[in-house]
Amino acid sequence: MNKYKVIAICGKSASGKDTLLQRIVALHSNLHEIISCTTRPPREGEVDGKNYFFLTVEEFAHKDCMGDMLEVTHFRDWFYGTSNDGVDRNAVNVGVFNPAGIYSLMKNEAVDLFVVQVQASNKTRLMRSLKREINPDVDEIVRRYLTDKEDFEFFSQVYEPDYIFDSDGTSFSELNDVAREIVLLAERHWAEEAN
Repeated sequence: MNKYKVIAICGKSASGKDTLLQRIVALHSNLHEIISCTTRPPREGEVDGKNYFFLTVEEFAHKDCMGDMLEVTHFRDWFYGTSNDGVDRNAVNVGVFNPAGIYSLMKNEAVDLFVVQVQASNKTRLMRSLKREINPDVDEIVRRYLTDKEDFEFFSQVYEPDYIFDSDGTSFSELNDVAREIVLLAERHWAEEAN
């Protein structure tokens, strides 16, 4: 069976995972960017169809019941997932996932996974979180930090990522190098598995 090849980027809030995704996609036009679905409301500056497909709970549940979701996770009162039509079986797919999404993809026999974990110091993450929005919701930032601490502590005990990237102090040219290296290593990984 021809599996979905997925480069799954994960990391704590404001670690730089979305920036890394943008660089990988910008440097590799042959890759397919995964845009996930969610039932949470858009954050300031987010655009439907670009950052996420923002669905109602009913729309999300219908897709899931019809078997149209590759992976589904539940966080707080919101659902997140990747629809089957959001991935391309004939291309390398790349997207951002939380630890629960990674676990869900790991269990899916139709997926061949290459996991990249992005890390940054707490100070860097806090500064990025505060600068991301004009009026940041500090309570939400703190909630994300506490949730990430728990989720990623467990994640590191059960799964060893294929690639770890520390985004602290990374220049633009260094980020480009990392983006190229990740794709090269993922392709090598899949070639070795095929043999």
